[in-house]
Amino acid sequence: MSQQVQEESLQLSGTLFDGDKRTDVGSLAELMDELQTSTGFGYLEIQDPDRLQLAELADRLGAHDLVHPPASASAGHMPMVAGEHVRLSTHRVQLEEPTFQLVVADLHIYVLPRLLILDHDGGFDFEPLRARLATEKRHRDQGVGWLLWIVLDQLLGEAGAALNALDDELDDIEDILLAPGAKPAVIQNRVYQLRKSASRLRRCLLPLRDAVDALLRREADCVSQGLFPLFQGLYDRGVHHVEWADSLRDLVTALSDTQIAMEGNRLNVIMKKVTSWAAIIAVPAAVTGFYGQNLPYPGFNTMGGLWMSTLLMVVGCGGLYLTFRRKDWL
Repeated sequence: MSQQVQEESLQLSGTLFDGDKRTDVGSLAELMDELQTSTGFGYLEIQDPDRLQLAELADRLGAHDLVHPPASASAGHMPMVAGEHVRLSTHRVQLEEPTFQLVVADLHIYVLPRLLILDHDGGFDFEPLRARLATEKRHRDQGVGWLLWIVLDQLLGEAGAALNALDDELDDIEDILLAPGAKPAVIQNRVYQLRKSASRLRRCLLPLRDAVDALLRREADCVSQGLFPLFQGLYDRGVHHVEWADSLRDLVTALSDTQIAMEGNRLNVIMKKVTSWAAIIAVPAAVTGFYGQNLPYPGFNTMGGLWMSTLLMVVGCGGLYLTFRRKDWL
């Protein structure tokens, strides 16, 4: 009775492939019956199971040492490849626009001889993956390894889309940064968010790259000779994506440093202009202060004194203005 309760509480769905025939299944018992009565293979999606449910599932499948994921892919993403059994923990990523915040969800993958299990939290749309599994026919005869290749390729495609969106946003920020009238606070907030997303995306790509590397190095049974070049291509893409994320982080850092340098230069120019104008304004203040004293001086209380003071202010201010302009201080 407990076994039936556990199975009914699991939110699962799957598909069985037998040649060109596809059969959708909605329960573990149905999938097990199909696998026992055919020579096909299939995949099973489990949405956010707890440890007890996973233990029950492992008992039904006879894979006690396989189906027990870490708390998250980041906490323990070391893959396990032992012949016909494979356990991989990785991430799905999606970049939200216009905030460019990176949404991350854990994805645990279990590979058995004729079954691939996807354990996810339901936070991402799996329809694109299901549609690809329904239409992709190349290498379908390779069995479970074909399913694993499609899943990993889909994950790399999602990461590539996020990297491309970050790259385009950085190009836009470069144009805005050099445009007149740019608002430093707005640019700084966007650069900070991009740096955070790029760093997090790189951390998410590392488990995926390591997973493909482990499949190639440890010679998993599901990676046949016909699929080996495809998995090698996945590894190359994973390495490229990690390097791309590194370059984006460096570019974001360079943009931040450029912005700081430009703000410093702008502040220096402003201070230089303010100081120059203060020096020019000091001339009339000095002249009027001299002629405003209560002691007799040349031209005291005469029209000549007025013209003399006016001439001194014009000559002094004009001379300083021309000097500062020549030195590019104004």
